[in-house]
Amino acid sequence: MRRLIILVMLSILGLTACTTEYMVVQVPLRNADLYPRSLTRSEVTVAVDGITDRDRVETYFGVDLLKAKILPVNIIFSNRGKGRYIIKPSDVLLLKGNEAVDPMPVETVVEVAKDLHARISAKTARQVSAYFSNLGLQENALNTQDSYQGVMFFKIKENEEEGSSFIIRKLFREGTMKMYIGVTNMETGERLHFDLFL
Repeated sequence: MRRLIILVMLSILGLTACTTEYMVVQVPLRNADLYPRSLTRSEVTVAVDGITDRDRVETYFGVDLLKAKILPVNIIFSNRGKGRYIIKPSDVLLLKGNEAVDPMPVETVVEVAKDLHARISAKTARQVSAYFSNLGLQENALNTQDSYQGVMFFKIKENEEEGSSFIIRKLFREGTMKMYIGVTNMETGERLHFDLFL
């Protein structure tokens, strides 16, 4: 019995010792007009930043989500006008050609991130979940002279192009995906629409 207890304790210590840090850098909030893929309407600017560089993905999300064919897209809103606008995840549509690409639930992305990372403790797993939840695009009021950002995650299929004697696979092709985003003026109900290529 004593050997069993010692064996269990050593197993627990071994598992605890095998956990590794989960390190991220928070995505910086910048004004939307600083991004190359931005559009302004009625003094509201919306930008999209499809994060396709593996180093940036690992820096912001702690793991290479691109390996799991998950595209993180940071959506940035800046209001330089006098009106207040409502932002909703349901007002964001990603099209690949004529096909709609639905966003992944943040909970699913968290599970993928935890699977891609080496062992993490239960406490760290809860912190990772909270980090991703806070990072995700949420319904929010965009006040005057304010900026807001949120990330949406999309499962992307590989593109295949026929070469002379081989197949070239590209995960992302410039300009093949377009994002449509709407915001609503909270006082007048006026809708502003933005369409941006990723």
